[in-house]
Amino acid sequence: MRDTRVPDQRAREIGRQQALFREVNERIDELAGPFDLRDEVPILCECADTDCSERIVLTQAEYENLRRVPTHFAVVPGHDIPAVERIVDQGEHFIVVEKIGESAIEAIRFDPRRREV
Repeated sequence: MRDTRVPDQRAREIGRQQALFREVNERIDELAGPFDLRDEVPILCECADTDCSERIVLTQAEYENLRRVPTHFAVVPGHDIPAVERIVDQGEHFIVVEKIGESAIEAIRFDPRRREV
């Protein structure tokens, strides 16, 4: 069994990294609207791996459901980090992870939908 503990600072960094990918995906979704491309929302995997460039395609309903909870992120299966998140849902080609601990605090702090309010 692998050691799944990470220091608080690393957990915060992971949360910020995933929040950055979420921000990029929010912009992609925003730009898709005027082009009537919203039936399917192509997003970047929201894992913490800065070298990851895998894409996930969600329906608009799946995307909006994902964004309702600021600690939820869509990642490619196998890209989850059990030390800072748990799997809470699964789509056909992606999983939804929920940030926990320090990583969740950072995810909430950098949620673009919360800043707009």
